[in-house]
Amino acid sequence: MPDNELRSLRIEMGLPARDMVAVVQGLYPKYDKTMQSKCENGAAYGVDIRADALEALYLAFAPELLEQRRRRKNS
Repeated sequence: MPDNELRSLRIEMGLPARDMVAVVQGLYPKYDKTMQSKCENGAAYGVDIRADALEALYLAFAPELLEQRRRRKNS
């Protein structure tokens, strides 16, 4: 399993990157597939997706995992 939470979400849920990009563009209109790729490979690029954008992705595609994620982050 990938160590990047964004990539893990995409792979585990079988999501196309373009669908994820469309959700994030609701918050950040200039977000694109290139930025998605860089965020998924953050260790190489020094880039990470913002917490609010990642939460929006969980709300859109995996709301059942959102509460579990929040508990894990608060622990």
